Amino acid sequence: MATKILLCDAPDGLALLQYALLRSGADLEVEGAPDGFRAVELAGRLQPEVAVCEIDLEGLSGTELVRRILATSPGTKLLCWTAVASAGSAAQMLGAGATGYLLKEDGPDDVVRAVAAVARGVGVVLSPKVARLLAERFAESLRRDQELEESLAEATGRLDALQAAKAEFLANVSHELRTPVTVAKGIAYVLRNRDVPEPERGEFLQQLEASLDKLMGIVDEILTIAELDRGTLTLNVQEVDLAPLLRHLAEEAARRYPQHRIEHQVPDPLTALADPARISEVVRQLLDNACRYSPPHETVSLRARVLDEGVLVTVTDHGLGMAREVLSRAFDEPFSTGERVLRKERAGVGLGLHLARQLVVQHGGVMWADPLPSGGTRVSFCIPADRGQRVTAPPLFAPDVPAEPGTRT
Repeated sequence: MATKILLCDAPDGLALLQYALLRSGADLEVEGAPDGFRAVELAGRLQPEVAVCEIDLEGLSGTELVRRILATSPGTKLLCWTAVASAGSAAQMLGAGATGYLLKEDGPDDVVRAVAAVARGVGVVLSPKVARLLAERFAESLRRDQELEESLAEATGRLDALQAAKAEFLANVSHELRTPVTVAKGIAYVLRNRDVPEPERGEFLQQLEASLDKLMGIVDEILTIAELDRGTLTLNVQEVDLAPLLRHLAEEAARRYPQHRIEHQVPDPLTALADPARISEVVRQLLDNACRYSPPHETVSLRARVLDEGVLVTVTDHGLGMAREVLSRAFDEPFSTGERVLRKERAGVGLGLHLARQLVVQHGGVMWADPLPSGGTRVSFCIPADRGQRVTAPPLFAPDVPAEPGTRT
């Protein structure tokens, strides 16, 4: 019994296919249609075993042609025969129900062999070129899936790290707040006693004021970080002489940490474009870190100088030093400290270095750190001295410009 074959193509393509099938000598009953609508009509009437269709004809074509023919003749094996060498197109046609995807550039003899194969029940038939394109697309898809999995794993890791950092931050805040709050409560309890001598009352009030200042400092740091994250922080940048400000901060640190020697070398004048209050926060934080991480009686130095790039300020301590990865994390992450919470002796709530760097960046400057080979750490920042000046960013860890020995406070 003859095998029914339906062909759908332009007249030239139909003639080429009919001739190739005739030469094959197979027992075939062949019908041709010059457009998609006629092909659907013939498929419903003939119910062919195999249909060979050009999918890029005007009118009914593409996946719609494939679906319509297969809906009309469910038992038909449909082969796409086209000049469109595309893995995407092949995937669409196969997804719509086609049994094969052949290229006209391979010649009509491939169609004859494919017709015989699908008539015998062979599965999907593909042009070698299309098979290669599909394999490449599949490999690319696998690569992208792997990249997405890796990106997802990385994002999950960052999220877990952030959650852990936030949990550590809450623990740090709890630790840092508890001491001044406890002190303040104890002093308030003592001051209720009217028998406390006046000199002692004055000392208690000073301690109470110091505790409240510490609390306000922590709150201010948290609020500033929130403003930076929201992009709502505004600076009052002006031309200012930083020399008296830096000297005042060095003297303030010397009073706060009498067990340390605070040296400073600041030229006069030292003009920069800065928000005095915010730059004070930066330098105060760096001095505070340097003193807290230095053993008693070690020297902490504050130096400043004018370079071509702007005004350079450095704070150096001679403590145990901080590992590069810890410094890098402290700069980049707002909730990192140099110590674990369970053995905290010096570290604050973990906002200091991150906040200081962000404030310097807001000034159009850069900040970096140098772990010193002999022990200790030098943190430096550079901000513009003139309007329109741009500061070139050094590496996060860069050798600093050596400074002359300074004066001692």
